[in-house]
Amino acid sequence: MMKFFIILALILFVFPRLLKWALRGFVVSQINKAQQNYQQQQQPNYQSSHKREGQIDVDFVPPKSGKSSDDFRGGEYIDYEEVKD
Repeated sequence: MMKFFIILALILFVFPRLLKWALRGFVVSQINKAQQNYQQQQQPNYQSSHKREGQIDVDFVPPKSGKSSDDFRGGEYIDYEEVKD
Protein backbone atom coordinates (compact mmCIF):
# COMPACT_ATOMS: atom_id res chain seq x y z
CA MET A 1 0.00 0.00 0.00
CA MET A 2 2.86 2.38 0.81
CA LYS A 3 4.39 1.64 -2.58
CA PHE A 4 1.16 2.81 -4.23
CA PHE A 5 1.24 6.18 -2.41
CA ILE A 6 4.88 6.74 -3.30
CA ILE A 7 4.20 6.07 -6.99
CA LEU A 8 1.10 8.27 -6.85
CA ALA A 9 3.10 11.10 -5.24
CA LEU A 10 5.77 10.78 -7.92
CA ILE A 11 3.17 10.93 -10.68
CA LEU A 12 1.26 13.85 -9.19
CA PHE A 13 4.09 16.03 -7.86
CA VAL A 14 7.51 15.12 -9.23
CA PHE A 15 6.74 14.17 -12.82
CA PRO A 16 4.88 17.41 -13.72
CA ARG A 17 7.73 19.50 -12.33
CA LEU A 18 10.31 17.52 -14.30
CA LEU A 19 8.20 17.82 -17.42
CA LYS A 20 7.81 21.57 -16.89
CA TRP A 21 11.56 21.97 -16.43
CA ALA A 22 12.36 19.95 -19.57
CA LEU A 23 9.81 21.79 -21.70
CA ARG A 24 10.98 25.18 -20.44
CA GLY A 25 14.53 24.38 -21.57
CA PHE A 26 13.28 23.22 -24.97
CA VAL A 27 11.11 26.30 -25.49
CA VAL A 28 13.90 28.67 -24.48
CA SER A 29 16.33 27.00 -26.90
CA GLN A 30 13.79 27.21 -29.73
CA ILE A 31 13.16 30.90 -29.01
CA ASN A 32 16.90 31.61 -29.07
CA LYS A 33 17.28 29.75 -32.35
CA ALA A 34 14.38 31.69 -33.90
CA GLN A 35 15.85 35.00 -32.75
CA GLN A 36 19.22 34.13 -34.28
CA ASN A 37 17.59 33.20 -37.59
CA TYR A 38 15.61 36.45 -37.57
CA GLN A 39 18.71 38.53 -36.89
CA GLN A 40 20.61 36.80 -39.70
CA GLN A 41 17.78 37.57 -42.11
CA GLN A 42 17.66 41.21 -41.06
CA GLN A 43 21.37 41.83 -41.60
CA PRO A 44 22.07 43.07 -45.13
CA ASN A 45 24.21 40.84 -47.28
CA TYR A 46 27.81 42.07 -47.12
CA GLN A 47 28.43 41.71 -50.85
CA SER A 48 25.20 43.38 -51.92
CA SER A 49 25.93 46.42 -49.74
CA HIS A 50 28.99 47.25 -51.91
CA LYS A 51 27.02 47.32 -55.16
CA ARG A 52 26.10 50.59 -56.71
CA GLU A 53 22.50 51.27 -57.59
CA GLY A 54 21.65 49.82 -60.99
CA GLN A 55 24.67 47.48 -61.05
CA ILE A 56 23.90 43.98 -62.31
CA ASP A 57 25.64 40.76 -61.29
CA VAL A 58 25.49 37.80 -63.66
CA ASP A 59 26.03 34.53 -61.81
CA PHE A 60 25.36 32.16 -64.69
CA VAL A 61 25.92 32.50 -68.43
CA PRO A 62 24.37 29.64 -70.41
CA PRO A 63 26.66 27.92 -72.91
CA LYS A 64 26.23 28.70 -76.61
CA SER A 65 24.20 26.09 -78.41
CA GLY A 66 24.72 24.93 -82.01
CA LYS A 67 21.69 26.86 -83.22
CA SER A 68 22.02 30.55 -83.96
CA SER A 69 19.34 33.18 -84.11
CA ASP A 70 19.83 33.36 -87.91
CA ASP A 71 18.31 29.86 -88.27
CA PHE A 72 15.04 31.00 -86.71
CA ARG A 73 12.34 31.10 -89.38
CA GLY A 74 9.53 32.42 -87.21
CA GLY A 75 6.87 30.83 -85.14
CA GLU A 76 3.31 29.77 -85.66
CA TYR A 77 0.88 32.60 -86.46
CA ILE A 78 -2.11 32.70 -84.15
CA ASP A 79 -5.06 34.79 -85.25
CA TYR A 80 -6.74 36.75 -82.49
CA GLU A 81 -9.75 38.90 -82.14
CA GLU A 82 -9.46 42.23 -80.37
CA VAL A 83 -11.99 42.75 -77.61
CA LYS A 84 -13.08 46.30 -76.84
CA ASP A 85 -14.71 47.39 -73.62
